[in-house]
Amino acid sequence: MNTKTIVSDELRCKIEAAAEDRLRPDQTPYQALLFAQERDLAMQTGHSHREIQLAALAMEIVPERYARNQKILSCDDQIRLLNSHAVVIGQGGLGGTVTEILARIGIGRLTLVDGDYFEDSNLNRQLLSSTDVLGQMKAEVGEKRVKSINPAVETRCITQFLTAENGEAIIGDGEIAVDCLDTISARFVLEDICRKKHIPMVSAAIGGASGQATVIFPEDPGLKLVYGDPDTAPKKGGEATLGTLPYAAIAMAAYECAEVVGLAVRRPSQLRKKLLLADFHYHSTETLILAE
Repeated sequence: MNTKTIVSDELRCKIEAAAEDRLRPDQTPYQALLFAQERDLAMQTGHSHREIQLAALAMEIVPERYARNQKILSCDDQIRLLNSHAVVIGQGGLGGTVTEILARIGIGRLTLVDGDYFEDSNLNRQLLSSTDVLGQMKAEVGEKRVKSINPAVETRCITQFLTAENGEAIIGDGEIAVDCLDTISARFVLEDICRKKHIPMVSAAIGGASGQATVIFPEDPGLKLVYGDPDTAPKKGGEATLGTLPYAAIAMAAYECAEVVGLAVRRPSQLRKKLLLADFHYHSTETLILAE
């Protein structure tokens, strides 16, 4: 991906004038653009928050919201994130946390997909849920949450369940699909759509106090190595019988986000053709090699 961003002389001058000199915790200096300054520039110039963030990063001026992303992520990496498009399928326990993290780290475009409404049983683990939004559509709540966190992130809200019939249209020009579904059968549907769209799928599942995660590229064997043949695999996994504890959902969502960010900045996937298994009751993790 080309990280070159064209910045007009006028916008460059305004950003340079607004930037502040700051020190990182290790005392190395950097120039920062605070959110209040970013907001004022958006109002003054008519540029979007995303355009201003991209312009600042191209000038090695760090929007202060991303200051703690460095030094793991460079300004070029941050530009790549802002130019990335992830599709988060499911806005529940996994998906709500994925949406929250990706908005905060700066994935620039998010398509949020869920045809369900929030209900009382979601309150134990779904970060987007609260007593104020019971009865509201999960994808719509997710979109509002993203806008309140990071106005530079462009959102597309899909208040439908993903199916074999609508899946390709829902994925659209998404570059990475994030599986936050709660049934095995739906995961196979998403995997098939990702193959057709030639994009990677970051997948996770939880059940009780445990979870699993993997990354599937279009040419990989994928889910059949985890669940068996799609025609004979169970429709639902452990979450149907073991319940879903909040720390398992949040932790597995974090694993998914780490893979999404890695893929977006063009780093090799750490979970491709592997299955990470985590048990939070025993504080144990194991990574299996998936091979036919």
